[in-house]
Amino acid sequence: MARQRWLSLDGVWEFSFDEPCYDRQIVVPFAYQSVASGIGETDRHEVMWYRRNFTLPDRAERESVLLHLGAVDFRAAIWVNGQHVASHVGGHTPISADISHCVEDGRNEIVVQAVDEFRPDQVRGKQTATFPYLVHYTATSGIWQPVWLEFTGRAWIRALDVSAGADGRMTVSTEVGGELPASPEFRVRLAASGSVVAEASSKQDAEIDLGPDRVHLWRPADPFLYDLTVELLDAGGTVLDSVGSHVGFRTVAIEGGRWFVNGEETYQRLLLDQGYWPDSLMTPPSVDAIRKDIEYVKSAGFDGVRKHQKIEDPRWLHWADRLGILVWAEMPSPFWLGIVEDELETEFRSEWTEAVRRDRNHPSVVCWVPFNESWGIQGVRNDSGLQELVRSVVAGTRGLDPTRPVCDNSGWCHVETDVVDVHDYEQDPGRLVERWSGIGRTSWERSAASGSPDLGTGFDLPTFLSHVGIEDSASADTETLLALVPSMEVWAEGCEPPLGPPCAVLLSEFGGIGLDPEGDRSRDERFDYASATDTEDLFDRFRRLVAAAESVPDLSGWCWTQLADVEQERNGLLAADRTPKIPPERLRAFLAELSPRT
Repeated sequence: MARQRWLSLDGVWEFSFDEPCYDRQIVVPFAYQSVASGIGETDRHEVMWYRRNFTLPDRAERESVLLHLGAVDFRAAIWVNGQHVASHVGGHTPISADISHCVEDGRNEIVVQAVDEFRPDQVRGKQTATFPYLVHYTATSGIWQPVWLEFTGRAWIRALDVSAGADGRMTVSTEVGGELPASPEFRVRLAASGSVVAEASSKQDAEIDLGPDRVHLWRPADPFLYDLTVELLDAGGTVLDSVGSHVGFRTVAIEGGRWFVNGEETYQRLLLDQGYWPDSLMTPPSVDAIRKDIEYVKSAGFDGVRKHQKIEDPRWLHWADRLGILVWAEMPSPFWLGIVEDELETEFRSEWTEAVRRDRNHPSVVCWVPFNESWGIQGVRNDSGLQELVRSVVAGTRGLDPTRPVCDNSGWCHVETDVVDVHDYEQDPGRLVERWSGIGRTSWERSAASGSPDLGTGFDLPTFLSHVGIEDSASADTETLLALVPSMEVWAEGCEPPLGPPCAVLLSEFGGIGLDPEGDRSRDERFDYASATDTEDLFDRFRRLVAAAESVPDLSGWCWTQLADVEQERNGLLAADRTPKIPPERLRAFLAELSPRT
């Protein structure tokens, strides 16, 4: 959705806490808690005010002005020249408004109020709320993605939905805003290496068929992208709006318990990625920083990432498409005592719908994950109402995008899913193999012979409590969790699948090993699941655990925890400043030596 005429509003804004007195300055798009914002205070402030003046460039009489804010955490209200132009709920999805009616050719003013309440029953992801669990990080409040203006005709393309499969067929659907002409027409142009390869015009959806023999497919080893231009024309042929994008032709499918990309069986070697940076928190410090993170993933021999508890900046997905990695896209959760119901359910569904609609055109995205480890749906194991909620969200996700698998509740207690994934930070390779051998395809085949599913169980409660940093079994928090989460079985009660085609099975969190040459420190200073004493020890632990995971015959892949250290959670392969703990070429060589998994 790139336009030729646009104006960035990033930079220094006037700013204040609580009341609109604007007694400070802040660098947008960085949250006030970050060093990059110029403030860097972590005291809790729930209300933030932003103000900035801007001058429009010369524009035609009938030209429209669109205001975009990439993301504002969590609630936002926006005024331009004193007129309210937009409100939004949801800290990870974009806000757009037509401000043509209230801007002037001279000086203009934009005001943004952001409200971020520090409560657990809000969609927060890994941002610190009121629970002191050690796997949470400094909050990112207020504006944290770019702000910009775009200039277009009296009608414009509000959104694109592009479906492009390995058969070479592409369909482009459009959503239009503004004063739609009486007889609009859409013109679609597909180009490769600067040369147009196909065009189509339509009154509604446009279709192009390159055919399976002619199309150049997108795959991680060859992330080929076509350039796409979509134009909106009036009856006289005048172009009212033109947007540029890119298209990757590829198909994702799960068949017989195996994962396929473009019909080729794909064994996924992923990294868990929290998407945090030391000085800028959830906001990428630069486009170059985005690109370097993804380049590291590839240079170290991994196939992609599981984006964890964060709906990522679209610029990050842009580079994931261009550089060729596989991405699991996950909805941020409320934390433990916030159950997805009532107002929170409305907010959760709305933000997840916006995220899927925004990101479903990216070829790098290969899986949707609406829930993680039962956060927000604690008790789902034996609560039929929460199970029905999960089914409803999964059905809604499939309705928005029927082309990708959905992993309903990553980690355990699956209800309705295309992917059975498990989280296990067992450090003994032999136990890891013993625990998960037989969970997948062979288990379904054995069930077909015996007449009943036999899928086993995963985490026990002590393992889970250690996972969230609770080791005192007598603590009040433990007692609460004992009531909410009696066990971490792979399937919720009554939700074992009927006999038939199996799901894909992945070990989607394991490892979690830190590097601590000085010896174990207290959990007040650091968190990891195990500590290596030096680089050789870390590499040896990685090598043995990965080899164990790859020896489990039913797995379709694994995800190592994690890409980079984040604050006190120091189990990354990279330090927080992105310094490698193990040379990436050494990791790549080891992974290349493993027997190909197909």
